[in-house]
Amino acid sequence: MAQHRIILTLATGLALTLTAAPAAIAGPQTSDREAAAVVATAQPGQPLTVVTTTQTASGPQFTTETVDSRSEALGVVSDALDEPGTSAVGMAHPISIAGVTDGVSTTDAAAVATKTKTSTAAVAQKKRKSKRANDTLRRRQWALTRLGAEKVWRKSSGRGAVVAVVDSGVQASHPDLKGRVLRGRDFVDGDRSADDRNGHGTHVAGTIAARANNRRGIAGLAPSARILPVRVLDSAGNGNTYNAARGIVWAVNRGADVINLSFAGNQIDPQMQAAVDYAVRHDVVVVAAAGNQGCSGPTTYPAALPGVIGVAASNRHDRIAPFSTCGPAVDVSAPGQSITSTMIKRPSAGLPCSYGKSYCQLSGTSMASPHVAAAAAIIISRTRHRLSAWSVGSLITTRADNLGVAGYDPASGNGLINIGRALKGR
Repeated sequence: MAQHRIILTLATGLALTLTAAPAAIAGPQTSDREAAAVVATAQPGQPLTVVTTTQTASGPQFTTETVDSRSEALGVVSDALDEPGTSAVGMAHPISIAGVTDGVSTTDAAAVATKTKTSTAAVAQKKRKSKRANDTLRRRQWALTRLGAEKVWRKSSGRGAVVAVVDSGVQASHPDLKGRVLRGRDFVDGDRSADDRNGHGTHVAGTIAARANNRRGIAGLAPSARILPVRVLDSAGNGNTYNAARGIVWAVNRGADVINLSFAGNQIDPQMQAAVDYAVRHDVVVVAAAGNQGCSGPTTYPAALPGVIGVAASNRHDRIAPFSTCGPAVDVSAPGQSITSTMIKRPSAGLPCSYGKSYCQLSGTSMASPHVAAAAAIIISRTRHRLSAWSVGSLITTRADNLGVAGYDPASGNGLINIGRALKGR
C-alpha cells in the first residue's frame, strides 16, 4: 500500500496470470513450460488443487479441481489456460494463523530486539492523559494506551464501519462482542455459521471492536465498529488460499469497509491477488499480518501482495518484536506483543492463553494487524466513507511515527501507527 510496495510486480514463475488478449491464449498454444510453472508452486505433502479464476460482474469467481498426481495437474492447468474466459490459474496454497505465542516478556524482547531511539509516539504519549475506559481488563491493554485510544474516541470510535475478520470465525455470543457481530459465512464447512472453533478469530475481533466502557473485559480500539466474520481457517488454524480468496470477495460484496487477514503463507498466487484487487477497486482497505518468522524468514503472503497493508508487531517499548517478519511484507507497525483480547472458552491447544476464561493474552503479528484494521475503521467513520482505500492506507502509512530510523525500514515499515495524526484536520 505504501509507495515502496506499489511499484512491486508479481514474482515470475510462481503463478500465471493471463494478460494477453483471449485470442492469443485460446486453443493449443499454451506451452508446457507455462503449465509447469503453475504446478511447480504446489508444496510437497499438500493436496494438488488447481484454482481457475474467471471474472464476473459480482467479482472474481474461483473453481477448483483436485487431482492425485503432478502429471494430472499439468493437464488440468493446460486445459484451464486454454479456456477463453480464464483470467488466471494457480494452485491452492496452505495458509495458517500468523503464529501466536503467549508473549516473550517485554524484558526479553528488549534484550534481543533491535535497539531504537525513543520514538515521537512515546514522547507524545507522555502528554496524553485521557480518562481510561472502565473495562475491567483495560489496565492490561498497553496497546490502547500507546495509541491514545480514549483521545481518538473523542473524534471517532468506528461507528458505521464494518470490518471483516477473515480468520477462524468469531464467537458472536461473547459478552464483549455481543451486538457487534454481523451474520457471517463459513467457507470451511460451507454454511452460514462462522462460529470460532479455534479462538484466534475471536481474539482478533475483540482487538478491533470489543465493547468499551461496559465495566467488563476489554475495550476494542474501534469499539463502535461492527465485525463481519468470515471463517476460512479450521479448528487447528489452517486453511488454503482458495477459501481465503472466496472469503475476501464475499466480504466485499457484503459491505465490508476493511478486511483483516491475520494469517500467512509463503507462496504468492493469482487468486489471492485477484481477490485483493477486487477489494481495492471497491475501496475496501485490506490489512494483513506480516508473519512471525523473524528477519531471517521468507517473505509472507498476503501481506506482501500489492494493495495490502502489511503489519509488523511492536512491543510496549516501541521496539519491533524479535519474531516479527521483516522485508517487503511490512508497510507499518502496530502493537502485537502481550495483547489481551476476547477468547472462546475452549481455545485450540495451539493458543497458549494466559488468563483463561473468555480472555487471553497473545503475541504475534496476528495481534498487530487488527490494530491497523481498527485504525482504518476509525478513519473511515470519521471521514464518513468519503476516502478511497488508497487514501485511507496513505493516511495510516505516511503519518506513522518512525521507530528510530528515518523513513522506511524493512523491520518497522513506515513506523508505528499514529491514529491521532492520521485524523488531524479531519
